[in-house]
Amino acid sequence: LTYILTTQITSLIMNHKISRIRIENFKSIRNENFDLYDYTPLVGYNNAGKTNLIEAIKWVLRKSSLSANYFNDPSQPIVIEATIDGINDQLLTGIADNHRTSIEPFLIDESLSIRRVQTQPGQSVAQIRLFVRIPNPDEGQNEWQANPTGIDNAIKDLFPEPIHIGAMENSEEDVSKSKSTTTIGKLLGEIFGPIETRYGENIRTVLHELREIMDAEGGNRAAELTAFDTSVNQKIDSFFPDINIKVHVPTPELKEVFSKGTIKVYENQLPEGRDVSALGHGAQRSIQMALVRHLSDIQRTVGTLTSTTLLLIDEPELYLHPQAIEIVRESLKTLAGQNYQIIFSTHSPVMITSNDVANTILIRKNAARGTFRRQSMRSAIPQVEHDAASQLVLLFSLSNSSNILFSERVILAEGKTENRLLPTLVQKVTGRPLGLHKIAFVQQNGSGNTRKSMMVLNVMDLPTKALVDLDFCFKNAISDGFLNANDPDIAACSAHLRLIAASNGIPLGQDGWPIRNNTMTSAEAFSILASRTQIRPNIENLKTKMLNHNIWIWKKGTIENHLNLTSKTEQEWSRLNTLLETNELNTVLPNDFQEIIDCVNWITN
Repeated sequence: LTYILTTQITSLIMNHKISRIRIENFKSIRNENFDLYDYTPLVGYNNAGKTNLIEAIKWVLRKSSLSANYFNDPSQPIVIEATIDGINDQLLTGIADNHRTSIEPFLIDESLSIRRVQTQPGQSVAQIRLFVRIPNPDEGQNEWQANPTGIDNAIKDLFPEPIHIGAMENSEEDVSKSKSTTTIGKLLGEIFGPIETRYGENIRTVLHELREIMDAEGGNRAAELTAFDTSVNQKIDSFFPDINIKVHVPTPELKEVFSKGTIKVYENQLPEGRDVSALGHGAQRSIQMALVRHLSDIQRTVGTLTSTTLLLIDEPELYLHPQAIEIVRESLKTLAGQNYQIIFSTHSPVMITSNDVANTILIRKNAARGTFRRQSMRSAIPQVEHDAASQLVLLFSLSNSSNILFSERVILAEGKTENRLLPTLVQKVTGRPLGLHKIAFVQQNGSGNTRKSMMVLNVMDLPTKALVDLDFCFKNAISDGFLNANDPDIAACSAHLRLIAASNGIPLGQDGWPIRNNTMTSAEAFSILASRTQIRPNIENLKTKMLNHNIWIWKKGTIENHLNLTSKTEQEWSRLNTLLETNELNTVLPNDFQEIIDCVNWITN
């Protein structure tokens, strides 16, 4: 390893990759398109179809006969189309001449589009057809050409055997069996060339001497083998006089020696090593991910070749502590783009930074559509205003991303009280915890971000609602486009506020709305306004208008007013949570229990 890490190899980084895949009739995926990137996290609930997507990607590159279990509808064919981007002139000059000749006629803007089809379960590999999209087909000509010569082999030149690190039970094999599809096999492949260059002649000499001793035709056969041959042939002669046998012990070639490569585990500096199978799942996974990390270090040091290896991983974070997960994430990101394309499923927000959200595919499944995807941020971002991009950092911070990415809908809450108490209220009203409703609560730290946050989430096909204080109607709703500037209910509230301001000590700003001073906050001022009987119909009208935009306003000013809270403290929140655990809602909140029930039903429906 020291030799290869210090050897300088200069090569051009070829960032060709599968950029898009369309999957039809493959397991739970009935018909869906997926955009893929150098580093693509797949997020979804268990059994949503994430692993099915990974298996489909493998199959389009390496055909195999699929059984009926792979067909969503056995009466229909499996069709998988893939677009390979980045096949430029520099890449083409680095592959075999015959493969370049096969690919070039089908390139469209440095992209190659292929389609693989298996028409029925159990069809032989020879019957599985490969199609390639034709550039600028003539009128009436099929845009797909069937089985063009050399394309399958050319694809193998561009993409060697994918590495698929699957379920936990595969860790032992991945780190101990040297195959082209395993991590340890890839690592040994990286160091084989330099070792052969440096030590190959010596090793071949040793293997030749061994062959002379052990081979049936060896010129210096071991005396014990010759004695065995002579003794056995005397016995065979009585049965078949014309037949002789010799014991033959094959001597491996140099490459075969490396194919037996594995690792041994040494604990506490004990002299005897153990097989990986003797370790627990957590230790196996840690070793596996350490090898992946080392593979990324080698790639970063020695440069790249002309092929891209797909690294497909199911839950790389499995059994690892948070710090180890961060190390794995950064190692995978190092590999991404350096002749590795990383596609992985995950249930850990640590595997996805705010910079990775744009590439994250949200995988969902239902009875009507089967497995499908939500719109990714990268594909949705042209629809998002430039000034909303900053919301990504807030929305997908570590504290929020696990909720958002693993939920079916999002509730934006203005303050801490909603986040502390609404989960308890949802449980109280519906009898089910928040998680079973597949809802994420996200604290905004102020309602000024509501429109931008809703816009970002909506373009990602994540249904979103918001809970805001009453003052949102007067401070933000008009500028955000939720209410008209000449709204009559806003005008009525403004006029009434001017009437009661002086007698109630409400400080007003130049715009006519309350401002904070040493004796009163603006929230307290709006609560006074909301308590006025004359203005309640107008506030009810404003609530109805805001509900049309999926925004709930607290008619009494704030949620604290509806819950009879005297402060926004952990002690006060804990007190109410304790009351709710042991009492009926209408007992704890006799005047506002119906408002809370209505809010919970609105949130969960």
